[in-house]
Amino acid sequence: MLAVAAATLLLLPHPATARAGGSVFAPAPAYPHSTLAIDLVGHPRAGRVVKVAVSGSNDPFEIGGAGSGDYIAYQLDAFAQNGKVLPSCPRSFAEELQNQVNLGISRIAQGLPEGYYGPFRTPLNFQASPKVRDIVVCAYSRMIDDDAAVSALRFKLRR
Repeated sequence: MLAVAAATLLLLPHPATARAGGSVFAPAPAYPHSTLAIDLVGHPRAGRVVKVAVSGSNDPFEIGGAGSGDYIAYQLDAFAQNGKVLPSCPRSFAEELQNQVNLGISRIAQGLPEGYYGPFRTPLNFQASPKVRDIVVCAYSRMIDDDAAVSALRFKLRR
């Protein structure tokens, strides 16, 4: 099942699940109720600040067993990359981290809190290069070192 999910997301932007705003997402098999979406805010231009909003929802994960009331929080990591160099998002955060190390993509969110469970919405801003117009934003909802969900949004910046 993990291989099927991985193969599906390697084909991004061919959606595993599409949203009206254009981003696609897929939950990890161990987190079937996790959702993640990326929405572009406004009409950004190349060389200017780009604004996106990442939203989603996660199920509670009790560490002391059912009914213990002890939860582990989820966290958000996100990256922005040149769509002509990397046209899709890797299925795993670890692979995307290697892209940051080896290819110099921008990490635009690191370990931001999503809360213990339920819905969240996090605005993110990043500076775009004046020379790059094709952008892919990749977001990862994570719990400790597990990837709960991944989302991708590809868009073109205006000149």
